[in-house]
Amino acid sequence: MRKVELGVFMPVASNGFIFSTHAPRYHPSFDLTRQIAQLAESGPFDYLFWMGKWKGFGGKTGFWDQSLEPLTLVSAVATCTSRLRLFATINPLLFHPGVAAKIIATLDDVSGGRIGINVVTGNTLDEYEQMGMVPEGYNEYRYDYAEEWTTVIKQLWSQDKVTFAGRFFRLTDCVSDPKPRQKPYPLIVSAGTSIEGLQFGAKHSDYQFLGLRPEDIQKVRDLAAERGRTIKISTNVLPIVKETDAEADAEFALLREHLDEEALDNLAESSDRDSPGATHKRSSWLRAPNVIGFGTGLPLMGSPETVARKMVDIVRDSGIDGLQLTFVDYLRDMAHFNRVVAPIFRDLLKQDGITLGGAAA
Repeated sequence: MRKVELGVFMPVASNGFIFSTHAPRYHPSFDLTRQIAQLAESGPFDYLFWMGKWKGFGGKTGFWDQSLEPLTLVSAVATCTSRLRLFATINPLLFHPGVAAKIIATLDDVSGGRIGINVVTGNTLDEYEQMGMVPEGYNEYRYDYAEEWTTVIKQLWSQDKVTFAGRFFRLTDCVSDPKPRQKPYPLIVSAGTSIEGLQFGAKHSDYQFLGLRPEDIQKVRDLAAERGRTIKISTNVLPIVKETDAEADAEFALLREHLDEEALDNLAESSDRDSPGATHKRSSWLRAPNVIGFGTGLPLMGSPETVARKMVDIVRDSGIDGLQLTFVDYLRDMAHFNRVVAPIFRDLLKQDGITLGGAAA
């Protein structure tokens, strides 16, 4: 029977993923992270996912101006969860593969074999430029760099000693023990939508995070199949659930009405400068009439029944393997989703012969 997985896109930075003054204002903390993780553990979710963010975008909301480091958070969350997979973002520019291999193997031990990594090449390079970490011309070869980095780290996870002479890294009889608990190595996630990003995911990733463009979904699956691999596809969604469809639509309208335009402009400018390989400018997407945040994914407004049906429609019609959820108010909205929406979603999926993952599903 086909199975669909649910994940939570964790709010590692200020105010989560909504750039609107109508949304709750909060700063990231371990206490908030722990409470969200425990709601996910007791609910229908399969994994938690943290982005990495080193600089925010200001505005009235101070969008992402404060952030916590994801690998550190994963280590802490691993000790207060028992079943969820834990995906942390890592940028190869910031961690030599020999160091990263040891850190991730350690996390895999701490978590009992539940760690995964999201390999990013950096779509807003100013956050790395402020540290002097961006080599000249990096934007033109970022995926070459990530390819070599990932190749090296996989070798360190699976070989006794690694000698490697590449364009970016040189290792001589390099050891990294103990190896991760997961064999041959921890799960890898990526989210690039350029042809280079899709090719990287097809070769290295177990999950590819995409939008719902059928051509992108089919392309990365075809590229993976050419390499004798399969890859799971997931997409982000933002459920806005009220008692009635009209109330949910009104809430979304308020979020749109109070957009933090300054933060949005800053994000769009940074993204456009550093994403020349994108098939369309991200700023155009950010200014679409159904967008109220970055990373939120598709907004799904309505009553519990309406939102559950919209989620089922996405899973059935796209053929994807998972939905990653964001929320306006994580603690309030996740508790409501677990209690009210998830049971409806589960029952509707069964009618289509699809099983919902998660211990409480």
